[in-house]
Amino acid sequence: MSERDTPSVRERQLARELRTLRATANLNGKEVAERLGWSPSKVSRIENGRIGISPEDLDRLIELYDAPTERATYLRRLAPSAQARGWWDAYAETLSSGYSSLLKLEAGSSSLQCYCALIPHALLLTPAFARSIIMNAPHRPSVSEVERRVDIVRRRQEILTRSTRPPLQLTAVIDEAVLHRRVMTREEARSDVVDEQLHWLVECARRPNITLQVLPFAAGQPPVSAGSFSILESYASGAPDVVYLENKSRTFFIDAEPEVHAYTQDFELLSRNALSPKESIRRIMKSFADA
Repeated sequence: MSERDTPSVRERQLARELRTLRATANLNGKEVAERLGWSPSKVSRIENGRIGISPEDLDRLIELYDAPTERATYLRRLAPSAQARGWWDAYAETLSSGYSSLLKLEAGSSSLQCYCALIPHALLLTPAFARSIIMNAPHRPSVSEVERRVDIVRRRQEILTRSTRPPLQLTAVIDEAVLHRRVMTREEARSDVVDEQLHWLVECARRPNITLQVLPFAAGQPPVSAGSFSILESYASGAPDVVYLENKSRTFFIDAEPEVHAYTQDFELLSRNALSPKESIRRIMKSFADA
């Protein structure tokens, strides 16, 4: 199986739900295939998250399994977020499976909560700040590769202003250290890049679908030890269902309910200890003035 065929977290969730329904209906894969006129391999690939499922095929399975109305509604809402398609398909050959899954998951989410311990979340980065992060690697990418990555960050941010469905609701708790960290290139410190980024955070905080809070130094050591993390809320369930941890080389996903709940509690604690949104804007502006 190629990296591009690797099922995402929600694809696996959809596949798991369909397997459970089939078992509840006391049917095996071969029997399902015979009744629907499909090949057994098609049933297997759907149940393993290897291929998507059309709305028509999903309805046929729901009818065959006699799924309860509530479960059927949930599956119909889950399927589009699991099989989201979009602009990232044009970059499929150059994106890792983890990053591709992340883009699909974000596109299929209604909200995102994040704690930013070192740098602002990618959805809040200016192009110049994103470029500085990419270029500050031990092995600097080519100019074309740098610009490709910056463009992906920019396209990723479109979910905050999308019109095809309500814009993503973003709530971010930003450690105050992030506001004071200088951007360094191999040649010099770039205060202009930081100034622009801080200005942009203030602009973002004024949007109705974005809430920013600063966790001040006075709050003491952050009450979590995991570093930066993000929590996604699914359109299907209306509840947090995936946590991801993102770094320069890999993206890690957590979807076990107890662990997602633990991260949700951590975020709530961080939010309680952070400044209010209005106070946070003032703190960001003060950081800019002191820079």
